[in-house]
Amino acid sequence: MALAMEKQFVETLKRAEHALITFRRDWSVDALASALAIQRYLASKGKRAEIVADDFTPAKSAKFLPGANEVKPSFERLQKFIINLDVSKTKIEELSYDLKDDKLRIYINPKAGQFAAADLTTATSDFKYDLIIAVDTPDYHSLGALFDLNTDFFYHRPTVNIDHDPANEHYGNLNAVDIAATSTSEVIYSLLKSAGEHFLDPDTATCLLAGMISKTRSFKTPTVTPRTLEIAAELVAAGARRDEIVQNLYRTRSLATLKLWGRALARLKYDGAARFAWTLLVRPDFVHAGAGEEFLPDVIEELMMNSPEAEIFGVLYEQDAPADKSRPAGICALVSSEKYSNALGLVSSLKPEGTRRLARLCFPAANLIDAEKAVLGSIYKSLGKSLPADAITVPAGQPATQQAQAIGPSVA
Repeated sequence: MALAMEKQFVETLKRAEHALITFRRDWSVDALASALAIQRYLASKGKRAEIVADDFTPAKSAKFLPGANEVKPSFERLQKFIINLDVSKTKIEELSYDLKDDKLRIYINPKAGQFAAADLTTATSDFKYDLIIAVDTPDYHSLGALFDLNTDFFYHRPTVNIDHDPANEHYGNLNAVDIAATSTSEVIYSLLKSAGEHFLDPDTATCLLAGMISKTRSFKTPTVTPRTLEIAAELVAAGARRDEIVQNLYRTRSLATLKLWGRALARLKYDGAARFAWTLLVRPDFVHAGAGEEFLPDVIEELMMNSPEAEIFGVLYEQDAPADKSRPAGICALVSSEKYSNALGLVSSLKPEGTRRLARLCFPAANLIDAEKAVLGSIYKSLGKSLPADAITVPAGQPATQQAQAIGPSVA
């Protein structure tokens, strides 16, 4: 008789000796928290487990999670290259090497006679890890360079795929994908508890609760179920530090972020047909707030938290002026969505860059109004709708240099 999913999951983890835990390059707090919780569970079973995520650097708001600073940004010694030299007939007297022009030269002096080419062979060692656990990751390619540069490894080791996203491609040998859950942390809790495992300590509970709070924006999303709240209560009872989670995730916005958010809020717009909430920012907004473009993802996060009726979110903004003053600064946009798991697909007609979570596109010679129409039109197209002719209006004869004021309240 086949084992239930929960038992398969636990048995697979127990058979591993050295597991890799990984998650998407454009990671979320839920992904990090899930990975840390599994690592702690494996450690409690005497197993080795390392967390590696492409180019990972912990965000300031996530550093409080136990073990977050130990996550590696790339593989270390995934596999060894082995040089074999047969010395049964010719013994070695001296061995040396040097590195020059990106080439390693190995010098071997025999005691007598000489070595032949047939005496030398090469090989590779087995892979460092015997199990891959991917969390909150829809497909292999979302892992970034970890997968792109090491495809053989990922195709030659069993993979456990844990997620809650309906867009997940079920790429694992074992797929624990529960689309009724609100977060991957919730899925992991349910798997381990249903299997009868004793896995909760205050740090593990804190990790899982942090993942749930982050993914549900403190239990404000419509996906929250009574089961979600029951699990949250059980985690708090197990010692999860809720106040610490809330303090770090939601009460550490910098003054510059808050100032920029205030300016973004003054020009907040909403299209009900597309359920798209967006705002527009001009260069003086960044100057007065003392903020740069790197603050914009936080603005998107604030939009998500404060626009519960919206499903797609965006920020359109004026770029810094280029060094070549003869060229226009242009307009850029960031688009994100939790309902639609691929933000790039929402504006695919504009050839965006970025990730499935956050798409970025630029209009080098456009003004805000034109860029706004292009973004909204692309979203309408991806949703199979037609953009109304009066979707975005600007007063007749309005000069391009004054369009920033025409599209919303002044915040000078």
